[in-house]
Amino acid sequence: MSADAPGFHDVDASSDEGRAAALAALDIQAQLPPIQRLHAWLVEQLDPLPGLHVLNVGCGTGEDVRGLAVSVGPTGSATGVDPSETMLAEARRRGEAARNPARYVRGTAERLPSDDGSLDLVRCERVLQHLTDPVVAVTEMARVLRPGGRVGLIDTDWRTLATWPGHPHLAAAWHEGWGGGPSPAAGAQLLDLVLRHGFTGARITTETLMLRPRTLDQPPVSFVLEAASRRAEAAGEDAAWRQALEDSAARGSFVFAVTLYAVVATRV
Repeated sequence: MSADAPGFHDVDASSDEGRAAALAALDIQAQLPPIQRLHAWLVEQLDPLPGLHVLNVGCGTGEDVRGLAVSVGPTGSATGVDPSETMLAEARRRGEAARNPARYVRGTAERLPSDDGSLDLVRCERVLQHLTDPVVAVTEMARVLRPGGRVGLIDTDWRTLATWPGHPHLAAAWHEGWGGGPSPAAGAQLLDLVLRHGFTGARITTETLMLRPRTLDQPPVSFVLEAASRRAEAAGEDAAWRQALEDSAARGSFVFAVTLYAVVATRV
């Protein structure tokens, strides 16, 4: 995708418009019922009690780690880790406005800034799909958790992506710009990852995320459509497919759907 619309792969390298779009996309997604149901399930399964020490890997704007900070209270701690300074700056701004005690640290899932066995809970949402080797990240999560600590993971299986009207350029643009990444099957892989890394008592659930945008001029849909149009133009194709997409959205029949998985397991 263009420098103005890099999706979540390198937010800091984007233009102001691209960074704003990435932040807005996270806020929009957080309000979607399937995402909210997964969040609620994960919190229930993790059971963040007062006094626990928790880490949110890939914290984004910090909404979830702020909730964890409230749950663990002043005797516990909640830290958000993210590789993006854009995300961390926004998370700190929102945290200060809410007078929330969560702290934010720059770091990556492959090299967590925590000591061995120092944490009670680790949460990680829609991060593994962006990594070349999710095994490295899960190994790190196992390292920083104490025996009996719990990990909670949410991720997407981009192999399930479906749109109607469907078009190969549109699907490719979604994958390359706003999801998929190097590990598009990360969602379905979650259960295997935790079972192979010394976790037990795994619980799993799924949700289908469906979008039905009535207009195509809002990010991230607008960015995806622009990228798909460039692909079609390079291939020498006309714009009939784009017009069909716009007509479908106006009728309310444009559908985007993908499956998300959530897993919680206990460190042995």
